[in-house]
Amino acid sequence: MIRKRTFSLAAAWLLLTLLTVPQTASARDLNDAIDGIVDRVQKYLSDHGDSSVTVGNFAGPPSSSAGIRIKAALTERLTEADIKVSKLARLEIRGTFASETEPNPIVLIQAEMIDQTGATLGDFRERISVESVEDVVNLLGATTDLATTTAESTAVDATQRETLEQRDDQLAEDITTPSFALTGTAAVSATASSPFRIEIFLRDAGSLTPVPVQDFSGFALVNLNKGQEYVVKLHNASKIDVGVKLTIDGVNTFEFSENAGFRDLGMWMVPAGQVGTVDGWHINNNESLSFLVTDVPDSATAKLQRETTAIGTITASFFPAWTGDDIPEEEIIGKARGDIGTGLGTKIGSAYETVQRHFGATLLAAVSVRYEKPDPPVDLPTETTPSE
Repeated sequence: MIRKRTFSLAAAWLLLTLLTVPQTASARDLNDAIDGIVDRVQKYLSDHGDSSVTVGNFAGPPSSSAGIRIKAALTERLTEADIKVSKLARLEIRGTFASETEPNPIVLIQAEMIDQTGATLGDFRERISVESVEDVVNLLGATTDLATTTAESTAVDATQRETLEQRDDQLAEDITTPSFALTGTAAVSATASSPFRIEIFLRDAGSLTPVPVQDFSGFALVNLNKGQEYVVKLHNASKIDVGVKLTIDGVNTFEFSENAGFRDLGMWMVPAGQVGTVDGWHINNNESLSFLVTDVPDSATAKLQRETTAIGTITASFFPAWTGDDIPEEEIIGKARGDIGTGLGTKIGSAYETVQRHFGATLLAAVSVRYEKPDPPVDLPTETTPSE
C-alpha cells in the first residue's frame, strides 16, 4: 500500500515536471524568434490585465555580446506592437541564449517573466531555437569560413544536401573549438587559406597603425584604450565581389546613416581582390563618425539605449555580391537557407561610392575580433561646499 502511494506521488511529480517544461519553437531567424516572444508577451499581458513591461538582459556565453542585440530588437518590436516598455513596469521579461550543435547548429533563446518581487512566473516560459546560419554566427561572435572550408572538404560531385551538412559540421566545430589565423600580426581570418580577413588600425594624426592581435582561448583579441580612434580594413582576396555587414557590439555601422536604404541593407561592397577601409559610422558618402573607444556609458551602443557588456565584438560577415544574372556558385549552393536581395550598396574607397549589386543571403565567412571595454569612471568629483 505504501509502495503504491509512493509510486503514484512520484508519477504525479514527474508528470508535473514534464508539463512545466516549455516546448521549443523553431524560428527561421532572429526576427522570427523575436516576433514569437512578442506574441507570447502580448497574450500574457492581455490575459493578466497588464499593459506594460520592462525588458531586462539576455545573458549568453561569456565571449558573446549579442544579448545587446536581442534586448534592442525585443524592445523595438514590443513598442511597435503597442506594448508600453517602461522601467517602472510591474513585470520584466529577460532571458538567456546559448548554442546547441546537434543535430545542426542553432541558438536557443529562453525568455521568462519576472514580477515585482523578483519571482519567476511559472506560467510564462518561452523557448525558441534560431536556425539562420547568419544569426547563429553573429549571436555567438563566431569566426568561420563556411565557403572555403566546405569546398575543400566536400567532394566535387556532392549533392546540395551533402554540402549543407558539411557546412553545418564545420560551423559546429568552429563554435565548440574557436580558432583563427593571422597574416602578419594584425590581419585576422578563419583559416590560413580563407580569402576574407579584417584588420584593426589605430588612427592618429592621419596615420594608421595596425593593432597586434592576441590569441585569447581561441578568440582574436586586440587592446584598445579609451580615447583612441580606429578604422577597420576589410580584405576580399576572393574572385567575386562581396557585401560585408560590419557590426560593432551588435550595432551595424550603417545604423546612423542618413540614407534609409543603406540602413536597411547594412552592407559595404568590397570588389574582388581588393581591400576596403571603413573609417567609422556611415552618415553619408562624404561623412562618417569615427570609431572612438569610450567609456561604456558614452558608447554608440549606450546611446541607442542598449545594454552593454564588458567585452566588445567587432564582426564582419561576408556575402556574395554580383551584377546581372551571373550568380556566384557559392550563393546557389547555400540558397536553401536564404533569399536573394537587391539593393544599393556603398563601395569602399577614398570616398564612398554608391553601386548597384545583387546581394546574396549565403554567409561565406565571418570574422570577429574582441576587445575589452574601458571601465566607467569611478572617481567622479563630489559636490563640496566652497570655503569662505
